[in-house]
Amino acid sequence: MESKNTFRGLSWFFLSLIVSVSLDVLSKKAGQSLSGAEVTFYRYLLASLVLVPFLMHQWLQDGFGITPYWKVHIFRGLLLFGAIWLRCYGLQYVAINTAVVLNYAVPFFTLIFSVPLLHEHSSRSRWITTLIAFSGLLIVLNPSDMSGKYVSILLLSAFMFSLVDIYNKKYICKESMINMLFYTALCAFIFSIYPAYKNTTCTFFTGLWNNLWVILGLGIGANLFFYCLLKAFSYMDASALAPFQYCDFIISALMGYVFFSEKLTLPTCCGFAIIAPCALFLTYKESKKK
Repeated sequence: MESKNTFRGLSWFFLSLIVSVSLDVLSKKAGQSLSGAEVTFYRYLLASLVLVPFLMHQWLQDGFGITPYWKVHIFRGLLLFGAIWLRCYGLQYVAINTAVVLNYAVPFFTLIFSVPLLHEHSSRSRWITTLIAFSGLLIVLNPSDMSGKYVSILLLSAFMFSLVDIYNKKYICKESMINMLFYTALCAFIFSIYPAYKNTTCTFFTGLWNNLWVILGLGIGANLFFYCLLKAFSYMDASALAPFQYCDFIISALMGYVFFSEKLTLPTCCGFAIIAPCALFLTYKESKKK
């Protein structure tokens, strides 16, 4: 039974990694004809609409009610909108595999800001590990490269994702998963309306029609990613799955080469070799603490 759960857990987890990298591929593809703000707008418009039937089903079971944590969802929606907008913009100038490596900075940002925001205590070894990891990020940033400023934008996106993670840790046990997904997606969509209008490259229906399949993939994929991840966690502990997280670097390298002829660079590989072990060490320390 345990081996069957392990197989199922890993299957769902690898599927979540494929979906995650596919979202970057779709965002990069959509960004070739739409602005980053427009991609974010369409993504969360579709993500919200896809969740409406599930929200109505929840209302039929538990009764209609507005979430009491609406202020939290507004703030999470704002952070998520900013993070996705920056990521969509940065992906137009940076290889997908580099963007994936930069996303490994999320747990380190989470560690830093969990101290003042969640009043968590961190050991000296975890702080040293974080400093080493940031040296890896500096290698990926590669100041001599012309794309350095766009890499910095992706790093800022990772920072905003870490703030979303902190709020997830604080409120995930207090709110239903449907509410967490729907209200945050709805708020992100609302926040994206004005920037999408100001950065529009075409009319609403033209942009939707010309990129329909890509936009549908983004909207459905945004929710499918979280579903696959939650299914994986239902079969295996997060700490047991953590070592497999870094397989998405291989997936991103393959997809980036197939769809955009992107090749791995030495700074990205060196940064990955430093950051990934540090992130694994943090995960190990977190599991020991629990």
